[in-house]
Amino acid sequence: MNLKTFTTIKLVAVIIIAAACSLTVSINNYLIALIAVILGSLFVLLMRNRVKEIMADERDYEIGGKAARYAMQIYSWIAVVAMFLLLWQKNLNPSYEPIAYTLAYSTCLLLITYSLMFKYFSKYSLDKKKTLYSVIAVIIFLVILIGGVRLFSGEDDWICSQGQWVKHGNPSFPAPSTECHK
Repeated sequence: MNLKTFTTIKLVAVIIIAAACSLTVSINNYLIALIAVILGSLFVLLMRNRVKEIMADERDYEIGGKAARYAMQIYSWIAVVAMFLLLWQKNLNPSYEPIAYTLAYSTCLLLITYSLMFKYFSKYSLDKKKTLYSVIAVIIFLVILIGGVRLFSGEDDWICSQGQWVKHGNPSFPAPSTECHK
C-alpha cells in the first residue's frame, strides 16, 4: 500500500470513529465509544504496517521527540498551577478539589510514563517494537484496572433503592439529580 492510500484510509477511519463516538455519547453509551476508539486505532495501526513507503525520517523523529518533551513540560506546569489554584479555591466550590486531584494524578502518571519510556529507550534499541507495545499495553491495562476498581467499587456512592437515593458509605458529593427508577 502506498502513503496516499494509507492517508485516505486513515481519514475515513477517523471520520467513522468520530461518528460512532458522537452517536454513542449522545445516547450515553460510553463503553461503545471506548470500544470504537480502540478498534479504530488498532485498524489504523494495522494499515500503517502495510505501507511500503517511507513515512518519516530521522529529522521527523527528532522534531517529534522535542515537541513531545516540551508538550509534556508545558502540560505539567499548567496542571500543577491549576491544581494549586483549584485547591486554594475549594472552599468556594467543593467540586474544585476532585478536579485538582485529577490534574495531580494525571500529571504524575504522565511523568512516570515518560520516565519509564525514557529508561526503556535508553537501555534498548528502538527496533524492539513488540516489547515496547507489550509494555505500553500492560501499563494501560493496569491504569484502567486500578481506575476501574476505584471508580466503580461503589464504596462511597449513592445507591438507588425503592425510588430514592440512599447513601452507601460516605460519598463526598450530593445525591444525583436524576430520578431513581428502582
